Amino acid sequence: MKNTIKKMLSVAACSFIFSGSLMGQEIQMNFDDTFNPTHENRFSFMLGVNPSLTKSGDMSNFTFSYARKMENFWLDSNVMMTKGMFNKFSANNPTATGATDAQLEEQENSLTTIGIGVGRETRYAQTLLPFNDIYELMAANLTYNMYKEDFSGKSFSGPGILAKFSVYKKFNDYFSAGTHFNYNLAVVKRSKEIDTETNSQRSLTLGFLTIGFDLSFYL
Repeated sequence: MKNTIKKMLSVAACSFIFSGSLMGQEIQMNFDDTFNPTHENRFSFMLGVNPSLTKSGDMSNFTFSYARKMENFWLDSNVMMTKGMFNKFSANNPTATGATDAQLEEQENSLTTIGIGVGRETRYAQTLLPFNDIYELMAANLTYNMYKEDFSGKSFSGPGILAKFSVYKKFNDYFSAGTHFNYNLAVVKRSKEIDTETNSQRSLTLGFLTIGFDLSFYL
């Protein structure tokens, strides 16, 4: 449990430190009208899958994101709905699930994630890719996660971290499209079944990466 909490804090710290370390270089870029949208609201729709080409169908999710521009940052909020095989979400904790690895191996479960955090847009990818109007988004969210393990019917919930990275092509002032990478890390636990149960006996650590397409609209 302690190692997982440290990992969550590290993911959040790296996201904010990296974003902050770029601030001085981005001030000049933020005055470029072709980069910074004049609209203050961004609506994003993301479809993601497991990054393994041979097992992409083992996990899929849909994310709706709303962001509000706050000077050089975006206030970022997300609702993510994920379905996938148990072993793509987590390693089994038999005392928490009440099931064996073999029983859960082919089990499909669902996860709902709600998050809020901050994001920052840059356009460093434009220096590497032969396209105009390319920019990227980095964001970190604190999340609340609700996980349903369907084999046993047990429900788990708890806090986590969502780290997002997207690369977009801007088509006009209202529309951008691109690809995204989402990493979700969470510690969820079920309710006590007996009074002597410890947190570790009823907890699961969830950690997974999805990649996919991102459509964003500015209003």
